[in-house]
Amino acid sequence: MKFFTSIVLIFILTINANAQDWHFSQFYYAPLTQNPALTGNMGGTARIGANYRSQWGSITAPSVYSTFDVFADFQLMRSRFRGNSLGLGVLILNDVAGDGNLSTLNAQGSIAYHQSLDGTNNYHISFGIQGGFTQKALDPENLLFGNQFTGKGFSSAIWSGERLLNSTMYGDIGMGVAFNGQLNRYSQVSFGFGAFHLNKPNESLKKDVSLNELYTKKVAHASATFGFNNKVYMFPAASYEYQGPSKEFVGGAAFGLNFTENKRKVGTVIYIGAFARYNESIIPTIGMITKSLRAGVSYDITTSTLANPTNGQGGFELAIIYNNLVQSKKMRKTYCPKF
Repeated sequence: MKFFTSIVLIFILTINANAQDWHFSQFYYAPLTQNPALTGNMGGTARIGANYRSQWGSITAPSVYSTFDVFADFQLMRSRFRGNSLGLGVLILNDVAGDGNLSTLNAQGSIAYHQSLDGTNNYHISFGIQGGFTQKALDPENLLFGNQFTGKGFSSAIWSGERLLNSTMYGDIGMGVAFNGQLNRYSQVSFGFGAFHLNKPNESLKKDVSLNELYTKKVAHASATFGFNNKVYMFPAASYEYQGPSKEFVGGAAFGLNFTENKRKVGTVIYIGAFARYNESIIPTIGMITKSLRAGVSYDITTSTLANPTNGQGGFELAIIYNNLVQSKKMRKTYCPKF
């Protein structure tokens, strides 16, 4: 009961305080949530992807904390711009949290320009913007508050005194810059910086609170592929997010083996690795990469003070991206799987 009361109090504080955004442990498979400049940053001309995350089911069952997104982006006019190109993308994300079914439905469109920095089109700098709408919704009937405690339990028959909205909607704006470099046939590197909620939208769900600004979220990210003779690969990646008082760093690496004898083909790469969310969790991951498909599974093993109430359970995550749907004739051929 004491722990349940703490959860209720945490939720009350969440309603009144500036919230933190959703996150993915396999952030490298969710490019449009990391940086608008990554829109259209791919080896082919189109890709589609999806990410699913579920966490803390052991302490919130039957309610859950889950996040799902689906995205698609396209690379346009590369053959006309001598290696430069435009990227167009769309992202739809839905996040559901806790007993009150606090849901966030986010729909965003993005555009990016990729400028070639050399004659061989191996290095590009990108600039992107993103804009759309977010709807937050809540089911107040499923919530219990401190003044509804009778001494023996909670009673929903007692008025909570809270005046909550069922939903609210606001516009959202983000932008970013990124660099991508093809070092050789088997190695490449990418890094950048994105900023979201630049307009600091009001997301209040309380009728008597006129303003509850969402903090601007800043994201610095980097990833790379280092191949050794197209057989063994290393995939390091890191992401640092800063949003108001909340900070998060996730980093680590995976190692993959290319199951093909042909040095001029990507083949099928099976990888396994481990990442860490600083002061929170260890994240083992396993996945596969082919010329047109990337997929990964990860699991957050809680190492923070939440390890006891969660029985060591954390978050399960699944990600999949279908890439290289149409290969541009102007693209330089490489044999480098991208993480």
